[in-house]
Amino acid sequence: DDFKLDQNNWKHLVLVHQALKEPATGQQSFSSVKHPTVSQTIPTLECLADWWQEMANDPQYTLIADAIKHGLKNVDKYYKKMSDSDVYFICLVLDPNYKLAYVEDRWDTQDVVDGRAHLEAL
Repeated sequence: DDFKLDQNNWKHLVLVHQALKEPATGQQSFSSVKHPTVSQTIPTLECLADWWQEMANDPQYTLIADAIKHGLKNVDKYYKKMSDSDVYFICLVLDPNYKLAYVEDRWDTQDVVDGRAHLEAL
C-alpha cells in the first residue's frame, strides 16, 4: 500500500513524462549513425529551451515548473559551452537544411554578425 500511486501522483507523472518527451526526441536525433548531426545541435537546444520555457510559464505545469527551470539552466549551460566553439555555427550555416536563414530568423542581429565574422575569418 505504501507504493500505491494516487490520482495526484499519476497527474504528476504525466506532467513529468510530457516535459521529458522533448529531450528524449532530441537525443534520438543525435543517435544517427548514417549522417553527421552536429549541425542540428543549435536548433535542437533552442527548440528544447523554447518548449520548456512555454511549459514553465503554463499554469498546467505549476507542479513541475521548478524542475523545468532547473532543466533550462542546464540547457543554457550547454548552449554557452557551444558558443565557445565556432564548429556548431559553421556546421549549421553550411547545412543546406538550415543555412544562414535559420540564425537570421532566430538570433539577434549582432549575434548573426559575429557568427558571420567568425565564419569569414576561416
